[in-house]
This record gives sequence, C-alpha cells and structure tokens, in this order.
Amino acid sequence: MATVSAAKMRMRVLYGTGNAGKYAEASHVFKRADNVARADVVLTQVDFDTTEIQGNHEEISMRKCTEMASASVAMHAGQDFLLVEDVSLELEALNSFPGPYCKAMLEAIGPSGLWDLMSRYDNRRARVTCTVGAMDLLGRHWGEREVQIFSGSIHGVIVAPKGDVQHGKASWNSVFLPDGYDKTFGELQFHEQAEMSHRRIALERFLDVVSGPYPLWSRKEPTFEIRRRHSTRPSSVWNLSC
Repeated sequence: MATVSAAKMRMRVLYGTGNAGKYAEASHVFKRADNVARADVVLTQVDFDTTEIQGNHEEISMRKCTEMASASVAMHAGQDFLLVEDVSLELEALNSFPGPYCKAMLEAIGPSGLWDLMSRYDNRRARVTCTVGAMDLLGRHWGEREVQIFSGSIHGVIVAPKGDVQHGKASWNSVFLPDGYDKTFGELQFHEQAEMSHRRIALERFLDVVSGPYPLWSRKEPTFEIRRRHSTRPSSVWNLSC
C-alpha cells in the first residue's frame, strides 16, 4: 500500500457527467493508492446536459466545460476544479470515424451493429480517447476559469460482443478488446478498467500537473493556441474565460 504524505494536496472536484459508469470509473481512478498518495480528491458528481456541437474532441470538451461552469455557478463555492470529459472511438478501417460522434452511432446501431459493420473488414483496429476539460476555479495552477485539456488514449480491436459492463446505454465496451488483454471492456468491472483505461491516463495527466512541481502557466498567452508538451502535461492549451 502506498504511503500517504501528510503534506499531500486536498482537492475538491466537480465532475460533470450524467453517466454513472463514467463517474464510477473516475472515482476508482482517484482512489488508486498511488493517486491517493499525491492528492486527496473529494469528488462530487454534477449531472447536466450539454449542447452537442460539431468539432473535434478537444473543441467539444472545451464547450462542455464552459457550459457546465455557467450552469453550476451555485456549486462553485469551496471547489477547486471543474472537470468534464468527452470520449471518442476511432476506427482505422473507417479513417477514424466515428470519432467523438460514437454515441450517436451506437444509439443508432448498438454494439452488435458496430461488430456487424467491422466484421466485414480485415482491419478492426481501434483507438479510444478520453479528453478531459479542466477548469481551475481558483486560478492556483493556471488562469482562473481558464480551461486546460488532458487526453488519454489506448488501442485495441473490435470483436464480437462480450460482457455487459457499460458506460451508459450507448456503449462500445462489449466490442472493444484493449491490446494486451483477453477481456473486453464489457467484461471488466469499473475498478479493473481504472487500472488501464484511457480515462485513467487522462485523469492522471491532470493529477501530474495539479499535484506536481510545475510552474504556473502565463495568463497572457494568445486566446487560442495549441502546443505539444511533455506527455504528463496537457496536449493543448486554450485560454477561455466564462
């Protein structure tokens, strides 16, 4: 068991999702022994609906984060961060389609339909990405109410449906077999997924920044800028106040 430092950071985080499965997995990520040693995270779920927009996963996460910030003002007191996420599924054989629009696709054809489609291709490789938009409500780590983006991806293949563990009604869990595993996400419980998932990678990159020895980023950067950073820092930065 990891030794918890007396000087570890205590963080209160609003996690914006109406998806009980996503929230459960995120809770397990923050409760992992090595993460608990870095920060004591008090997580609060905020169930809210966002406007679906056209864009890439970073743009969508940005929009979700700013919408949630406006909708949850009454809950901000005493909170340190506001987090939202967006998940994309990219199929190599389909030139990365459906990407961030996988929910609409799965609502239309379901996981069985996705398998039926991909079973016609020799290349069934896929990548899943979790993109977390994080707003610093107090401006301690970056500009107050600015949003940072943290992404995590894993690769695998699409297989015939197995298992019934789902992140919501429209879920690809049962047909996604991650590389190095003999079980689909649908056969892995949320605490097992939290050991290796795209969500874990994204959330741990967030923790790397807010609990690590990184300097504050300037608040005087251009309104819209994309920069590649070391893997433990966010892959892009958008300065956007709301």
